[in-house]
Amino acid sequence: MTIWHKIRGALALVGILLNTLLLCLPLYVFALLRLVLRGEKSQVVLSKILVFIAETWIGINNAIIGLTSQVKWNITGMDTLDRDQWYLVTCNHQSWADILVLQRISNRRIPFLKFFLKQELIKVPLLGLAWWALDFPFMKRFTKAELEKNPS
Repeated sequence: MTIWHKIRGALALVGILLNTLLLCLPLYVFALLRLVLRGEKSQVVLSKILVFIAETWIGINNAIIGLTSQVKWNITGMDTLDRDQWYLVTCNHQSWADILVLQRISNRRIPFLKFFLKQELIKVPLLGLAWWALDFPFMKRFTKAELEKNPS
């Protein structure tokens, strides 16, 4: 690995961090509004705004990665996908790269991807609250003893 690889990697990291910090601010504002305004119509509108912010974040991250890496994408089979349809996307989660790849190939081509997350991930700085605001499903695991005590 050359020094240029390291510099490009550092630039990508800084760019994605700045993008995250900048777009978390409006996302948090609309998340707070979503918490306060409980009407069904306002929830739908605010949800669409939050998804727009998240898709913009993904788009900018994709641009940063495109500018700082030499990845050549060869994606096929995406022509018939529709943003107005629902899809179940599965992958064998081996690393964080699969999330970036899924976001890269699906952003604004299908409805916004939502991942099942462990309950503990809500504590991740910046992103935990964003995932909550974007309605990501959080899962809680129970021990066998907890389930026997309270099966519901």
